[in-house]
Amino acid sequence: MGGENSKLAFRKCVFRLADQRSLPDTAEDAWSPFWLMPDSPHDVFSLVTPADIRRIRDSAQENFIKLMDKVFDRLLVLKASRDLAKNPTTTKQLLNCVRVLARLIPFVYETRSDGSTIEDIVLWAQRPRPGSGADYSLGKQLVSATIDLLFTSGFTVPQATVGEDTAVRYTIWENGVGQTSSLGSSKENVSNRIEVLRLLLVLCCKTMYVPPARSVAIANRALHMIAYNANKKMVLCLLCSLLNTSLKEHSQGWAIPYRNSTAINPADELTLHAMQALFIMLEYQTPATKGGQSSDAGSDATSAEESNANTPSMVLVTGTETGTQNLFRVFVSKLHRQQEFDYLISNIMRLLEETMRSNLSILASVTKQPTRHVMPQEATILLWLLLENNSLFKEYVVDHNRSLRLFSVLLYFMLNGYTDPAQSGMVRTISHILHYLSEDGQFATRLMQPFDQSILPSQMRIVDASLTHADFMINTAFTLLCSSKPYLVPVYSNLLLLVRNVSPYLTQISQLTADKLLSLFDIISSPAFVISEPYHVRWLIYLIEVFDYVVHYRAIDNPHLMYSMVKARSCFVRLKAFDLDKAKGELAALREKKSKSDATRTIGSLGAKTDAASITPVPSLATLKPDDNSEGAASPALSDKARGKRPDPGPA
Repeated sequence: MGGENSKLAFRKCVFRLADQRSLPDTAEDAWSPFWLMPDSPHDVFSLVTPADIRRIRDSAQENFIKLMDKVFDRLLVLKASRDLAKNPTTTKQLLNCVRVLARLIPFVYETRSDGSTIEDIVLWAQRPRPGSGADYSLGKQLVSATIDLLFTSGFTVPQATVGEDTAVRYTIWENGVGQTSSLGSSKENVSNRIEVLRLLLVLCCKTMYVPPARSVAIANRALHMIAYNANKKMVLCLLCSLLNTSLKEHSQGWAIPYRNSTAINPADELTLHAMQALFIMLEYQTPATKGGQSSDAGSDATSAEESNANTPSMVLVTGTETGTQNLFRVFVSKLHRQQEFDYLISNIMRLLEETMRSNLSILASVTKQPTRHVMPQEATILLWLLLENNSLFKEYVVDHNRSLRLFSVLLYFMLNGYTDPAQSGMVRTISHILHYLSEDGQFATRLMQPFDQSILPSQMRIVDASLTHADFMINTAFTLLCSSKPYLVPVYSNLLLLVRNVSPYLTQISQLTADKLLSLFDIISSPAFVISEPYHVRWLIYLIEVFDYVVHYRAIDNPHLMYSMVKARSCFVRLKAFDLDKAKGELAALREKKSKSDATRTIGSLGAKTDAASITPVPSLATLKPDDNSEGAASPALSDKARGKRPDPGPA
C-alpha cells in the first residue's frame, strides 16, 4: 500500500462498516477499497485488526455478511477474466480478495461473547447474490472456487499448460506420484499457490474453534466438501499435487542460508502449507449419525444441482457433490508402483536426514533453519499416514534396504525431542510408527543387526561396541521412561509394546541393556506402583511377556539377560507374593511422605543406576494423568504374537 494517507483512507473504510449500518450494495466506495488498495498480505492483516472485525461482526452483522458477499463476487469476476495472466492489476485484485476472505473467515467460526456463532448464517444459509438476486450458499461456492483457483491458468499453473478457452484444468503441479515431469512453475505461480492454500486451510479450520471433547462429533462442512468430493479427477490431481509439493527437493547450491527470522523461503512455506492441507484431508472422517449416514450427507446431497446453476459472474468448474467415502484416503490406499514408493520413502528420509545433519553441523547455530523442528514433525506425520492407509507401502518399507537407517533416524528424533513439550507430538507419532513396524516379524529380525552409532551425537552414544539396533531401541525406551515427563505418558505404552513385539527375536543383547530392562521391571513391578494407576498393570504385563518370550524361545541366545534375571530374583518373588492390602498401605505411606516434603522423587533417578538391587521402588508416575488416548481405559490392538502366534524357535 502507498503512504500514510492511503492507509488512513483504508482504515476509514473499515471504521465505516462498523459505524454505518446497512450499507447498500451500490456503495462501491465502501466495498471496492478492500480489493483495490492493499498491496500485500501484511497490509490486509495489519490494517484490518481482530478488534475491527469483531466490532463489525457484532455491531453491524449485515455489513459483515455483505462484505464477504461482495468480495467473493468480485473474486469470481476476476477469476473468469481472460487477461488474468497478462494483467498485473487483475492478479493483484484477485489476490486481495483471497487475502480479505482468509482474514475474515476465522471470525465466522469464532464463538461470540454470547456463546453463538454466525457460521450457518454467513456460509451455509441461502441468500440472494449481490447484483444478481439468485439464491446461493457462500460456503459451498467459496470451497469450489478455492479449489478452482489452485488450478487456474496463468495464476497458479503456467498459462502454457492449458488451452486458451479453458480457465481451469486439473493438472499435477510437480513430478513424483502420478506425474513424470514438472510444470515448470514460475515464482508468481508458487506465491499465488501459497495465498490460495492459506485460504483453503482457513476454510477448513472450523475444528480449531470447537472444544476438544466435541471436535470428533461435529462435522466440518467445508472439509467434508473437499475430502468427500465425488469429482475423482479433482481429488486425484489435488492429492498428487500436495503430495509431490510436500516432498519436492529445493536445491540451494553452495549458498549458506544465514539466520534471518524475518524471512521464510517461499518454497519452504509452500511445502508446509501443502503438507498441512494434505494431512487434514487424509485424516478427516465425517461423524456418523444415528441413522448411519454422515451428518452432512443430507445437507450436501442437493449441492450438485446448485453448483451447475449459471450465475452472472461465472460458471464454477468444481462440482460440490459429495460421496460416501474420503477419496483422498482411498487413492492413497491404492498406490502400488515401486517407483512411487521409492519416491515417497526416499524424500521422507531426505527431509529427516537434512534436519538431522543440520542439528549436528557446526554451522547449525549460525545458519538459517526456521523450519528445522517443523519439517521432521511433518515428515513423520506423512510417513505415519502413508503406513496407516497403505499396507503395500508398509511392506515396502519393511523390505527396503534403508529400513534400519530409517529406524535409527526415528530413534534419534525421539531422543532429541523428548525433553521439549513442543515436540511431544512428533515423539508420539514416531512411537506409533515403530510400534506398527515392530508387528512385522521380518522387521523385528533385522533389528538384531549391529548398530552404527557414528550417526549420533556424542551425548547419545552408548559405550558398548557390540550394540544391535534392538539394544539401542531398548536403551531409548529406558531413557524416555526414566524422564517421567507428564506429556510422554501416552508414549510409554507404545514403547513397552515395541519392546514386547521385538522380544521373541532378541539375540545377544548386551549386559547394559539387560540391566536396564531389569531396573525398569523392578520399578514397574513394585506393589505401590502397580496400583497407583490402572494402566500400570498393563505396563507390567508387557514386561512380563518380554521375559516370557525370551525365556521360552531365546534363552540360549541371551546369556546376559538370563544372568540379570537371576540377580533380580527378588523382584519376581516380590511380585509372586503380591498383597493388595500391603500395596495400598505402601502407596499411602509414600504419598504421605511426599506431601510432607517438597522433594519430588521420580523414576528418572534410575538413569544413573542400573543395578536393580540398589533401587528403591517408588511410584513416581502416580501423580501423572494420561490423556484420553492412553492405555489406561482400554488395551491397544494386539499384534499376532500377542494373540498367541509365536515365532518358530531358531537353532540353538
